[in-house]
Amino acid sequence: MKNNNASPNRLFGIDVSSFQKVIDWSGVKQAGVQFAFIKASEGITLVDEMFASNAKSARNFGIPFGAYHFFRPNDDVADQVNNFCNAVGTLQPGDLPPVLDVEDDTIWAPYTLSQRITMITSWMSAVQKRLGVAPMIYTSPSFAKAILGSSSELNQYLLWIADWITGDEPVVPAPWTVWTFWQNSDSGTVTGIIGGVDLDLFNGTSADMDKLLVPATTIRARIHLALAKRFGGFLRWLRPLFA
Repeated sequence: MKNNNASPNRLFGIDVSSFQKVIDWSGVKQAGVQFAFIKASEGITLVDEMFASNAKSARNFGIPFGAYHFFRPNDDVADQVNNFCNAVGTLQPGDLPPVLDVEDDTIWAPYTLSQRITMITSWMSAVQKRLGVAPMIYTSPSFAKAILGSSSELNQYLLWIADWITGDEPVVPAPWTVWTFWQNSDSGTVTGIIGGVDLDLFNGTSADMDKLLVPATTIRARIHLALAKRFGGFLRWLRPLFA
């Protein structure tokens, strides 16, 4: 493997899409991968053709993963929320938070800073409302500076930083002061995957990651809320099932 600087305080992971084609998740597990990010969607219509298979296999092998959406600023925000949430379905206990992937200066340049931040925060808020978990942001130091303007509004979200350097630490762009995940290579090699793959680190221990995972209580709370809205007063008869 390339650029795997994992340690007890930094867990090793990967991020994948249909670009990696069919993945042998058994091999990935044996290679010591401790988490993954999997592309779910892009824009308003594209659903990654390998997402459902990758998500099922990652869960089957006990690899926590987060689904990510590649945002296109020229597409309607609400439609992109629908595309992502429909692809992901319901988050399950043990999943990582969802991610919004914002990159490529050229597609964002035509918009004002205010428009860019509004699009991003609108997507984040809508997805959190739909899925019950606050998403994270994936970006690079240069994009954060040039396109996001180091906007303080984004500091409320955890950062997955893309910085393919060879040192021990990535560049953390304002408004963030710490990184949660670090994509430190776009050309790694991992057993079970043919060709190159992005490599990532988590800035914490296994116990720290456990705190990020979707808890069973979150799922129960969302089911309870949905039943309350649909059945009203009849919910009192159903509460023992979700106690």
